[in-house]
Amino acid sequence: MTQLEKKANMPGSSQTPGPTRKRARREGSKWTRSGCLTCKRRRKRCDETKPSCGSCVRLGLNCEGYGSMWAEPLKPSTESFQQVTPSKRRRVSLSPSISVSSPATSVEQSSPMSTLSPDYTTVPTSPSDYGAVEICTPQTETYDFNGNDGIPLIDITHADDVTIVAPKPCRSLTHLSNLETHYLQYHMEQGSRLLANLESDENPLRSLIIPRALSSPLLMKALCAMSAMHLANRSCDNLSAQTTAANYYIRTMSGLRSALSQSPVKALPADSILAVALLCKYEIVRGSVKQWAVHLNALEKLVVSRGGFSTFDRDTAEFLWGLFMYAQNVARVTNGKQIANSIPGAETFSLTKLDIYIGYTEDIIKLCPRIADLHLLSHDPIALGSEIHTIDSLLRNWTHTSTQYVIPKGTTDASLLRLRMVAECFRDAAYIYLHSTLERMSQGFIQQLLWTSFISWTKHDAVRCCLERVESLPLDEHCEYSALTFPLFITGCESEDPAARELVIQSLSKLEMNFGIGNVKRAKELLNILWNGANMHWLDVLEQLKWDLILA
Repeated sequence: MTQLEKKANMPGSSQTPGPTRKRARREGSKWTRSGCLTCKRRRKRCDETKPSCGSCVRLGLNCEGYGSMWAEPLKPSTESFQQVTPSKRRRVSLSPSISVSSPATSVEQSSPMSTLSPDYTTVPTSPSDYGAVEICTPQTETYDFNGNDGIPLIDITHADDVTIVAPKPCRSLTHLSNLETHYLQYHMEQGSRLLANLESDENPLRSLIIPRALSSPLLMKALCAMSAMHLANRSCDNLSAQTTAANYYIRTMSGLRSALSQSPVKALPADSILAVALLCKYEIVRGSVKQWAVHLNALEKLVVSRGGFSTFDRDTAEFLWGLFMYAQNVARVTNGKQIANSIPGAETFSLTKLDIYIGYTEDIIKLCPRIADLHLLSHDPIALGSEIHTIDSLLRNWTHTSTQYVIPKGTTDASLLRLRMVAECFRDAAYIYLHSTLERMSQGFIQQLLWTSFISWTKHDAVRCCLERVESLPLDEHCEYSALTFPLFITGCESEDPAARELVIQSLSKLEMNFGIGNVKRAKELLNILWNGANMHWLDVLEQLKWDLILA
């Protein structure tokens, strides 16, 4: 007898049935990212009670806790793999005839994942890992833009009537290996969320990259390389994932070299250029202090050779432009030299949607190269003073509403609030960087007091304000906080108070643990060198180490 029948037969109960209530459907409930492993395997909703969830306790099951479920590769037929919805096809006309020759690039680096020399040697996996497990890898990394006949492989002339249509993603997963499915699944459930500075339903690391990778073996290899390296950073026993990452990296570079050699006239496919972008992200995730710049340079050359951002569909162009602009501008903070040149037409290309890397910081990070280049005006005090005044005015008058963006679908108000707080930290950091640059320029000169008089906010106030903001933040796994590496690093460089330094290191350690991005570890290493006896400006320490540190 049902509960309704029992109630109906109780004395005094009304015989008139009330409105029928539909029973909630329990099967196939949403699989949460943060639930316990047992509920994830059972595809059941988890109440996330710790140490054992309520569902497991109620059913007498062994609650496996909240660790990583990525210990074993998933099979392509696994039920937990979610169907990817293909993005809408866009048809974009290419720009008029453009022909750009990209010179051969040959950069010697000490990257443990490098692939381009046939001579393999044993090198440490990072600048500080000389006592850690070592992986045999080549020592040099090169993008060969030239053919055997000496003619640049990418010399493109676009016809006015040519169009590019985004490829339709393959819906079937049977063509993927177990390992590919494993790292694709990890990327979709974890990596894509943690490797962006904004989470939304329209995260291009999922909505753009995954459908493309399903129909592009080369892009899939690059995706698996990045995904495996990210998993290696976030797992205790990471040697297997590191080795897998290195193998996919090697295969991606081999595929790119093959694609370059086979495309002397026509444009390199967009998926190949996206693969280069993911290799740049791979090196940042790995904690590279050299190799990421090689890939960023290659990305710039390939986009230029193709004819600029206008030759891509809008979604691809915005993803590439956001990544390139963010990395290029933030890189100037720690690199005096220009890592990559500006792409023709980029100045007329503007973001319409809130970018997953840049967020509300676009107007601020564009000031970083201007601050880095102030030393070029040191011979002209009037021009220097004018530029300092302009930079200060732009920072002082900045608000998160200075530029209006379309908010991506699925972005919560809480995410936007975190983005605004991060952007405020970036403004604090820009002021600190401005003061630090002028102090370095004025070593041995008296003009420093005159220069700093153009700045409306003192370095002390900027450091204090940034630390107060950081201290007020929970610094949990909300991906917006992953962008705080730059503000924390520059604040740590200019802080002498032990308590402030401790807060910086603790905060960076939280970012390193929560997001698994290796460049955070490099930032901590440099701060420790700086604080433990290096009586030098932090930029001079970087130059002595020969590090191309990137804080993006």
